[in-house]
Amino acid sequence: MYKKVLTDLVIFLSGYLLIKWITIPHPFVLSEFFIGLVINPLKFFVASVVFFIGFLVTGKVIRELLHRTRKIGQKREKLDMNLFLEYLFLFIIFFLLFNMGWEQTLVFFSLSLFYGMISIEL
Repeated sequence: MYKKVLTDLVIFLSGYLLIKWITIPHPFVLSEFFIGLVINPLKFFVASVVFFIGFLVTGKVIRELLHRTRKIGQKREKLDMNLFLEYLFLFIIFFLLFNMGWEQTLVFFSLSLFYGMISIEL
């Protein structure tokens, strides 16, 4: 249980730090976005590392959830409350991060979902 809480905390913190450290100007101008990244290279590097860690952890969680859901669909496991709670916590994290910065959250979770889906072993 502690491992699941820790992974959810890592996902939230990495998404939160990504939103705070990679700012997207409104209205969006690509040159201003790149200039902001070039002017602060350390901030960009740390945000990239945080993104990569969160991306891998979120992809792993999604892969495990999809694998357990597939087992339930094949009647090899019974439906339990833990699986529902894991989906719920992941949705809550997504919702909170989406309210803080929808552009970064959309990129973060869509890439993680894609990674989690392609890493499933059938």
